[in-house]
Amino acid sequence: FALAADAEEIIAVGVNCCAPEDVPHAVETAARTTGKPVVAYPNSGETWNARNRTWDDSPTLTPAFSATGARLVGGCCRVGPETITAIARALGRV
Repeated sequence: FALAADAEEIIAVGVNCCAPEDVPHAVETAARTTGKPVVAYPNSGETWNARNRTWDDSPTLTPAFSATGARLVGGCCRVGPETITAIARALGRV
């Protein structure tokens, strides 16, 4: 994030395609380091079970990370329209 802090052409920083539990620390670090708007697009939190060829665990993506300063919130792998809608509703944006 430090590389982006003084670059005027970079208008926002963030995280993408990461585990949901890694988002709060990354968002806080990005905001503190750059002072720029922060984007958070984590994965669903599910894990791939190669032996059974199935996704294990329930999705753990929640809007809680937006409280850490993320201004643009979405999702990456295994996050679909239903989850994005639920996040928007939880944040009072729908």
